[in-house]
Amino acid sequence: MTEVLIEENFVHIDGNDMSVVLAIVDRLGLDAEPTAPRHVSERRKWVLSLHWLAAGEIPDEVVAALPGVLAEICGHYRALAKVPPARLSVYGLNGAPIRSFEAGG
Repeated sequence: MTEVLIEENFVHIDGNDMSVVLAIVDRLGLDAEPTAPRHVSERRKWVLSLHWLAAGEIPDEVVAALPGVLAEICGHYRALAKVPPARLSVYGLNGAPIRSFEAGG
C-alpha cells in the first residue's frame, strides 16, 4: 500500500530524477509513488513535496531520516548541474503541511 506520494514538478523533476527520488525514499522502507502537482514552486527555490498518506504521526525514525534523504536528493541534482530543491515539505492527509526540512549548503 502506498504510504507516500511525491509531487511531480515538470520544471525540475524529469523521469530519471523521479526514479532516483523514489529509490531513495524506498530505502526508508516506504512505498512511494509519484502524484500530480498540487503546489507551485519558484523557479530557483523550488520545494520537493511529499504527501504522507497514513493516519497519525510520521514515525520518529522517518522524521530523523528525512534531512538525509533531502541531502542525497540534492546531491543527485548537483551531480547533474541541476538546481536542487531548497526544501522538502511533507503534507498530511488534509493537505496541511506537517514537516519541512531546509536543504543545507
